Amino acid sequence: MRGHSHYSFFSFAKSVLISMVALLIGGTVYLAQAAGREPAASADDAVLIPQDSIRIRIIAQSDSEEDQAIKRAVRDRVSDLIVSWGELPDTLPEARAYIEARLPDVRSAAESALQDEKAPYGADIELAEVPFPEKTFEGTVYPAADYEALRITLGDGQGANWWCVLFPPLCLTAATAKEEAPASNADEKAETKTTQAQKIEKTSAAANADEQEAAAAADTAEEKPKAKFFLAVLLEKLFSFLSSLF
Repeated sequence: MRGHSHYSFFSFAKSVLISMVALLIGGTVYLAQAAGREPAASADDAVLIPQDSIRIRIIAQSDSEEDQAIKRAVRDRVSDLIVSWGELPDTLPEARAYIEARLPDVRSAAESALQDEKAPYGADIELAEVPFPEKTFEGTVYPAADYEALRITLGDGQGANWWCVLFPPLCLTAATAKEEAPASNADEKAETKTTQAQKIEKTSAAANADEQEAAAAADTAEEKPKAKFFLAVLLEKLFSFLSSLF
């Protein structure tokens, strides 16, 4: 009878421990999946690119660190120029004419940045219907197609690109200029310029997530084996512990 009670106790303890292990594994998997999810954007928060729009796209010479840094330098110089324009006209034809008249200024800004970076190549500037790969902006996927854009191609244009929406001003010009009060002194002007640059970076970050996809995929692939290895070690230790009890 005593032996039977002893056996029943350990059977009960074993059942409890196995249940705890199952709960632990289930909880770990659930938390890992929950951590990987991003909150879905609500319909009210979504920013859609209208059909009548003009994008801006800057394509790097290559994907090397140096060429990508040069692309960002050109982006910053051109962004500063576009922000200085203030608000664009209200209609697409007027905005197109406005931008087209300032293409020489865009070229000068891009070439100036290339010279400062000592880039051994030039920039090709055009405002036209140009091919875009599939892109995601503010949670909405836009299919690969030809879209009107101010395109700046650096060198051979074989690298990752930066892009955003120039008209309507979802990234630059009025999107930043309208929110900034006139600066009354040098310090306020410097602060305003910094704020504008931060807004450009923040607003266009989602549009350019594709530049980080390869690195993110590599990081994810590296993390998955680590998670699996951790669970395997945890299970091995738990079952070793259970075996030592019985």
